[in-house]
Amino acid sequence: MLLFVIVLYALAEFDSASVAGMCGFFLTLPGFLISPVAGAVLDRFGALRAVALDTAASGLIIGAIAVFSLADRLVPVILYVLLALFSLTSPLTDGGIRTLFPQFVPDSAYDRANALDLSTYSVIEVGGPLVAGTLFAALGANPTLITVAAMYGLAGLSLALLRTGTPTGAGTAAEATAAGAMSADATADAAGPRPHLLRSAWEGVVYLLRNATLRGLAVSYSLFQVSYGMLVLIVPVAIARWGTEGDASSRWVGVVWAVAGLCGGMGALVAGKLVRAGVERRYLVGATALAAVAIFPLSALGSLVALTVGLAAFGLMEGTVNVSLLSLRQRRTDPGWLGRIMTVSISVNLIGFPIGTAAGGFLVGATSPQKALAVAAVLTVASALCARLFVPKEA
Repeated sequence: MLLFVIVLYALAEFDSASVAGMCGFFLTLPGFLISPVAGAVLDRFGALRAVALDTAASGLIIGAIAVFSLADRLVPVILYVLLALFSLTSPLTDGGIRTLFPQFVPDSAYDRANALDLSTYSVIEVGGPLVAGTLFAALGANPTLITVAAMYGLAGLSLALLRTGTPTGAGTAAEATAAGAMSADATADAAGPRPHLLRSAWEGVVYLLRNATLRGLAVSYSLFQVSYGMLVLIVPVAIARWGTEGDASSRWVGVVWAVAGLCGGMGALVAGKLVRAGVERRYLVGATALAAVAIFPLSALGSLVALTVGLAAFGLMEGTVNVSLLSLRQRRTDPGWLGRIMTVSISVNLIGFPIGTAAGGFLVGATSPQKALAVAAVLTVASALCARLFVPKEA
């Protein structure tokens, strides 16, 4: 929702698509660069405190943007700086929320918890832009920014309801590992001071590179994100060429992605019922392969109906892919490293997305939507093969 609001604000206030694009750049890149340090912060100070820090900082920064705007002092440079500051703490929530899961649910419930999380995110992904657009049209730019800041404040207050602890179902392997990790931490504290945050961050990167499962997931999911990034650019061009133009085209783009988002939520819920310990890799490979078929030939038949059906099928498979990936990552990461690994792994896995948007824009402009979709499908097949070859069957 925030990205959509910021883009609308930049277009309305500065009448510049380039400024809007730079806003998106500063809203994401600094967080990606700082993610290893953010992971070390999660492990050092705890996920709950880190998420609370991020929500408080986010609310204050968005509120500051609104104040500068109301005072007519918000120039692009100031906006970029504030968005970069916002981005720096974002990995604390991105990694922290999923780091909290093992503290509240037993190992056997990871899949269902991840499914609920992802299905909720899918609904927000669809509803967020709609709510943002409605608020922007009804209230204007500055009241919408203030509303977003207030939402971050409420999110921070809601954390007071949480109490971290040991998940129910004593005696599980995950609990034993967690207990061992806590014991090791206590021993380390007694032995001497903890290592520097930067050293802890680097150790998180090294841990990911040495862990065969995490390394394989990084390669596989990065390719999947390249394909997804390509779709973001291919779909609007395909709709304009195959059916409608102007405002009608924009509405169709919204409808298609709304359908894909809703299907992604349903796919995650279904996957939560099916995926369990020991079969995550199988579902990851199978769902990724089926996603490739949804992209090509299903989405490339040259009609809006086929494109919508194809994106809906892709959304269903994406939900399964995400549940499988998250469950594998949680189960095959030592609890003592979970904070660092979550933030580093999320950033590494998503690095393919901006590459995909650039490649998708070039391909669909130079060739045709069908050929660009075919390339995206090939990359998705490569993602499935990498998951099959590089992710071990067992930890």
